[in-house]
Amino acid sequence: MARTESKSIQVHPNDEQSMIEFMQKFGWSLLSTQEIKVKDSHLEQRGDSIYSVTQSEHYIKLAFSRDLDMPHLKEIKAIEDEFNNLPSPPPLPKLFPIHIAVWIIASLCWGIGILAWIVYFFAFYQPKKKAFDRLIEQHRAKRKEVLDRVAKFI
Repeated sequence: MARTESKSIQVHPNDEQSMIEFMQKFGWSLLSTQEIKVKDSHLEQRGDSIYSVTQSEHYIKLAFSRDLDMPHLKEIKAIEDEFNNLPSPPPLPKLFPIHIAVWIIASLCWGIGILAWIVYFFAFYQPKKKAFDRLIEQHRAKRKEVLDRVAKFI
């Protein structure tokens, strides 16, 4: 019997198929899939009142296996580690850096909020958004380059 390694991950139900396809790019084979729905109810006291609190979880547990004797496994693992260690993109800049209610109130005071937002939009938001878009494109290109390199081995 062949030696294998296994791995299980949890994903959102909407991401199940895309994660299976992604893992197959690194030589993983799907062993099983299991839908998990957990509902927990308990009582909490808030002040003088008691409330029933219900928390629920819904996710898919995917189990994968990979043959340790597959050709080029060392290179595939190195590329997989490189892909997993790529930095995550920065957060999208905020269109309203202060709570929107502050902008509305300031707008009612002789339109100061509108003028300040227009200045913010053109002086700060647009340059940050352009830089963000460039970083996202670089991130996508790097991810694609890594996936193209691993495709040679599978």
